[in-house]
Amino acid sequence: MLPLLLLWGSLLFGVVSSSPTPRKLFGEITSPNYPKPYPNNNISTWDITVPKGFVVKLNFWQFDLEPSESCLYDYVKITADKKDLGRYCGQLGSATGNHPGVREFVSKGNRMKLMFHSDFSNEENGTLIPYKGFLAYYQAV
Repeated sequence: MLPLLLLWGSLLFGVVSSSPTPRKLFGEITSPNYPKPYPNNNISTWDITVPKGFVVKLNFWQFDLEPSESCLYDYVKITADKKDLGRYCGQLGSATGNHPGVREFVSKGNRMKLMFHSDFSNEENGTLIPYKGFLAYYQAV
């Protein structure tokens, strides 16, 4: 059943990928093609797991996604401990969107999940905008 759902998802949305991260004390996560513009129609997920007894701390060092009201088009969604830590999009200082800024995201347990979603285009008023995506670092603390 799962392969059928993945096939359906890739046909409907484009590229669907999932990347479990090995149990490391720190690491880097980037949007597809970073620092070049990210592709359209992409869903990527990263399951971050650090050793038991630690929690995950995540920071974005670069964040440049298409801004939209309520982050409906392109976004990064963060979850940890079965709780939604937010949906983020936009650029620092953009009028719309929800940019994560310099905020630190910290789990209560040893796992955190990131999901990146891009829609079918990166255009504003007919002009193609080359959004770079994101660069994030995580560490076990």
